[in-house]
Amino acid sequence: MTRRNIVRALLAFAAAVVAAPARGQEKQPEEKVKDPVCGMTIDKAAAKGKSDYQGKTYYFCSDGCRKKFDAEPGKYVQPPAPPKH
Repeated sequence: MTRRNIVRALLAFAAAVVAAPARGQEKQPEEKVKDPVCGMTIDKAAAKGKSDYQGKTYYFCSDGCRKKFDAEPGKYVQPPAPPKH
């Protein structure tokens, strides 16, 4: 291996190390959820608001959607389907 190839290999290795996330800080996969008011698909971690209704947490794209939901949650949530026999 020539000196030039060694330098290139070291630089490529260093760039890979710098670009890699720190241990324990790997990017977590995004969990997508649907805003029940407007239907927008959003990243759960980036939701602008959330509300609990009948034991379930709902996530919202904006505070406006959350307020609409809080005022009339039954309007936006479908009742659970009855069990099939």
